[in-house]
Amino acid sequence: METKDLLDIKTPLLEKFREIAPGTFRHSQNVSLLCESIAVELNLDIDLLKTAGLYHDIGKMNTPDMFSENQTGDINVHDNLEPIISYQIITRHVGDSVVKVLQLDDFPDKIKLMNLISQHHGNSILRFFYNKAQTDIEDTFRYKTLSPQSIEAAILMICDNIEAQTRVEYKSDDFDKEKAVTMIIDRLVDDEQLDIIQIGDLRIIKKILVKELTNIYHKRIDYKMTEKLPKSNQENINTLHEDKNTE
Repeated sequence: METKDLLDIKTPLLEKFREIAPGTFRHSQNVSLLCESIAVELNLDIDLLKTAGLYHDIGKMNTPDMFSENQTGDINVHDNLEPIISYQIITRHVGDSVVKVLQLDDFPDKIKLMNLISQHHGNSILRFFYNKAQTDIEDTFRYKTLSPQSIEAAILMICDNIEAQTRVEYKSDDFDKEKAVTMIIDRLVDDEQLDIIQIGDLRIIKKILVKELTNIYHKRIDYKMTEKLPKSNQENINTLHEDKNTE
């Protein structure tokens, strides 16, 4: 098996992933797209980074309802759990994702892929539950994994954070893509998660992400409104519109 073969979304594992954890699957598709764009620009292994983006959260299949992107309605199971229990449940998905990859048929970049996935949260802090616990001991709520040890792992971490945190914010009228990207990356830098990346590469990554967020999260046309327009105007809008949103 080649690494690129893992990108076929019709494979049984990915079809099951999409069925069991649809929100996580869409998130992973977007992360994969962001990773691909950066890999092209920085002349990195495109298939490896795309695959890492697609599989980095696949372990969430084990407990999909524990993650907000798969939850429906107003019920969140973590509302009734102690923060430390929520922390243990959430952080477990990293190891679960590595195990899913370990169980796949052998392919050339298997070890590399497992390393990228294992490092995509580094030893960062799970801040929401840290704040909820109202404690000053950060280490209790940090992932117990290595910070990114390669530029590829750091890119995966950045893309994961960017996609997850801008998915809701982009709907706001005052959403500033460049400000959001800078803020998220600066926070990771301050937390010493991105020491492996050179400043020049980080600058390029920021520019690419701002551009790609436009492609993924551009505002959609309200087709109910276009129905009220003259036929010629409606045809022009339909011609110009191209929905690149993977959701």
